[in-house]
Amino acid sequence: MLPPMRSRRRLSRLAIAILTVISTSALAIVPAATASTSGARHRVRRARVAASCKNENAVVGRASPRALRMAVVCLINQQRTSRHLPPLRASLLLDRSAQKWTNAMVASDVFSHGTNFAARISAVGYVWRSAGENIATGFQTPRSVVNAWMASTGHCQNILNPTYGNVGTGVSNRAVRGWASGAGTWTQDFALSMFKSPPSANWGPADHCPY
Repeated sequence: MLPPMRSRRRLSRLAIAILTVISTSALAIVPAATASTSGARHRVRRARVAASCKNENAVVGRASPRALRMAVVCLINQQRTSRHLPPLRASLLLDRSAQKWTNAMVASDVFSHGTNFAARISAVGYVWRSAGENIATGFQTPRSVVNAWMASTGHCQNILNPTYGNVGTGVSNRAVRGWASGAGTWTQDFALSMFKSPPSANWGPADHCPY
């Protein structure tokens, strides 16, 4: 069952949402959260991932979309490898799916995963056996959006899911109006190809989310 949508009159400065599909079934989990769920206890654990990524603090509109996408992938792979998980490989097909959905949210001013996010992944030609999606709006830098996702249980579990092998990233300079007052809208699509085996079975890091 889906949770009720947040009233548009109760606007937050930042918003994030998650969707996960396990294998090819219709099972979906769609919790919603705001950046206010991040607390000092998360900052302490995030500090353990010390290495930096190029353009991690670049502001949307001041760096190229490619640079911002690469920074987000670098940051989530830091989160994975620091917890003994294999890194995700960027997929041009998933980039295309994520970017199209980011553009659609910004154009329609609707912040959601739509009616069938997995069909969007299939539509770009990616044949998947499991898939998940994180979205966010109102975050201006790769570092801020990854920190927010890692501080939210469901989003963090997508990032640290040991069975995913690929990731795609979409970014827009604009926020989804009515949902956030800042700039920046983001989508990350995670998937495992139908033709690949899960790269890991280590669920320990995901089980300890959020960070």
